[in-house]
Amino acid sequence: MNKLGTVATAFATAMASSQVLAHPGDHSEGGVFSMLMHFLTEPDHMVFIGITGALACFSYRVYKKINAGKKHQG
Repeated sequence: MNKLGTVATAFATAMASSQVLAHPGDHSEGGVFSMLMHFLTEPDHMVFIGITGALACFSYRVYKKINAGKKHQG
């Protein structure tokens, strides 16, 4: 695995493990709509939704740039 992949894996693992400690309780009492409203009304969740979206956009742009370079070489 390359260095960027190792860093990305370490970051994802750290973020996933912190999710477990986000709130007390298991949030299993509601349905899908309750869970969706919880994510969309909590400011801390909105921040991480934004970070995830920005990271996805950035990753896609980097992926397209790398593939565009490979097409011109081959």
